[in-house]
Amino acid sequence: MNEIVSIITPSYNRAGLVTETAASILAQTYPFWEWVIVDDGSTDNSWEVLQNLAAKDERIKIFQRTREPKGACTCRNIAVENCTGRYVLFLDTDDVLAPFCLEQRVLAMQQHSDCDFVIFPMLMFKKELDDLNVLWNVDNHKDDIHRILTGDAVCQGTGPLWKKASFVEVGMWREDLHLWQDTELHIKSILWPMKYVKRLDLKPDVYLRISYTSLSRSGYYSLPKLQSRITIFFYTCEIMKEKGVLDKYRADLRNMAGDLCMSAIVGGLFSEANRILKFCEPYRFFNKAEVRNIKNYLLIRKYKLGKIKSVESFFYKKTKHMEEEAKSYIGKIAWKTPSVSHAL
Repeated sequence: MNEIVSIITPSYNRAGLVTETAASILAQTYPFWEWVIVDDGSTDNSWEVLQNLAAKDERIKIFQRTREPKGACTCRNIAVENCTGRYVLFLDTDDVLAPFCLEQRVLAMQQHSDCDFVIFPMLMFKKELDDLNVLWNVDNHKDDIHRILTGDAVCQGTGPLWKKASFVEVGMWREDLHLWQDTELHIKSILWPMKYVKRLDLKPDVYLRISYTSLSRSGYYSLPKLQSRITIFFYTCEIMKEKGVLDKYRADLRNMAGDLCMSAIVGGLFSEANRILKFCEPYRFFNKAEVRNIKNYLLIRKYKLGKIKSVESFFYKKTKHMEEEAKSYIGKIAWKTPSVSHAL
């Protein structure tokens, strides 16, 4: 059980938080790790802080981003390219590992040695590790891709422990996205298909920090973020058609298409709304009446007729009904310590 785990971390202006993350890594009961950090051009004293950390432990390896585009996914990929571990764990600079995290994850990976990745439970917090005591998510009887498409993903990027070779094989992080990077990664991994298991019966081993900015969906309707969502939607439709599973997820994809159209229209990005509708034509996600309603609502917003509340309300209702509201359990289920510990 001495296989190296490479902890992969992008860093940008987190000098005030990264030392807490570092302390949790240094406290691991499993000693065979390396922490590979890639700075994304920080403008605070993050690089100095990282240099001080690296000077104290040779297992901490620091790099600076050497290529475009700027962003966490580019930094993560650079870190993977420079890591030496058999396994990789993605951890942000404001999140914290439980002391037993690596030990638990490596043991589970060894017990599921035929898997490309294993998914583990995580807790969310704001300031103190126990101030929320809610799980990122729980398992249920529903299909995992269905849950991703409806916004109820069983994990985010830190949830799995990957075999490095499998992660590289699946294509690593997509660097051109501004949103939903983990959505893209997990959809393509499951459809590849990569083999995985969920060990959400185990004790949560990572603490995810929830900040105001992460909850506010800042810039959600901006052009770069909308285009990233559209890119993932187009990719998902195409790969599902290729894999022969599109009809299985047709309702979910239709819902995504409706949500994207409404997001584009509300955000004033009318050409993007038309691009979505054009893409959807051969898939027939919408009937003729629904397409007409979407286009009418687009015109209402484009020519500012929406200022007339009765007109806005009338056309909005005709299109909004196409989005089925999905139930998400993310951050809503309290963690209860079991009376009997779960064995691996």
